[in-house]
Amino acid sequence: MIDVDEHDARQRELSDLQQDFPAYRIWQEPMGASIRLVAVCRHPGTSPHTLVTGDPAELRTALANSTSASGTS
Repeated sequence: MIDVDEHDARQRELSDLQQDFPAYRIWQEPMGASIRLVAVCRHPGTSPHTLVTGDPAELRTALANSTSASGTS
């Protein structure tokens, strides 16, 4: 079971990711004792379409390198 501080930190990170990458719908899912983050594009032509990871930094890097159909990230 995670403590309150860890839960709050995860919630802040999730909120930051959602704010920084509005082209993606981002949520977290419990996976046993850990959490995985899922990001799915909101617009056709955005690549990658879906990302799943347990590492917020890895998700942030992948989303920062994403591209949309209009050529912007």
